[in-house]
Amino acid sequence: MSPAGYVPLSLRPAPPAARFRLVALGALLWLCACGVSGPARPGPQPSVASAAGNLSCPGSDHGLQDEQMGWGFCYPATWKYIERVQPSTAPVGADTTFDIVVDAPSPRAGADQGLFGFMIIGTYELGGATSLSQWTATNLGPGWSLSPITWGNALEADVASGPRTVRLARTPHHVVLLDLRSGQGNLDLDQAMGSRLGSWRFSY
Repeated sequence: MSPAGYVPLSLRPAPPAARFRLVALGALLWLCACGVSGPARPGPQPSVASAAGNLSCPGSDHGLQDEQMGWGFCYPATWKYIERVQPSTAPVGADTTFDIVVDAPSPRAGADQGLFGFMIIGTYELGGATSLSQWTATNLGPGWSLSPITWGNALEADVASGPRTVRLARTPHHVVLLDLRSGQGNLDLDQAMGSRLGSWRFSY
């Protein structure tokens, strides 16, 4: 989860600089659209990945599917976010981070309007590990306890409790780590994302 190093080809992400340019271009296009359409606001749009894809999101939820990382999920339609990707050397892979804020149009604004949170989705090499317990011992070190959960179509999934609490999913080639961070009085990411674990689809 360190910010230095390289991303193996097996993860197939675009270079961070290229993804940053895409984010900047998306922001420019969004600003132009706002100038043309007036006060109407577009819904949250992923900066790099394709929206929805083969996800089946309930109600008004939006979908984000990142084919390069091999995962997708549903999230509340009132969220707006900034997505960034950076390589990781320990564990080997990439961290996708989301700065999230609740920004609903006035008629739909609720008590959580303006609240924010921070989410990390780590996509790491499975290596030779055949279980999450083996991978955790090798890559996260001692002091973690694992409790099984159901997470989309993952081969295996656990809540890992240690220095902090994260969720881990094992796919045929990767381990995906979900790290949700929001302080007291801010967006309850654990409730929002925990209740949507069933919407996740892992493709690699």
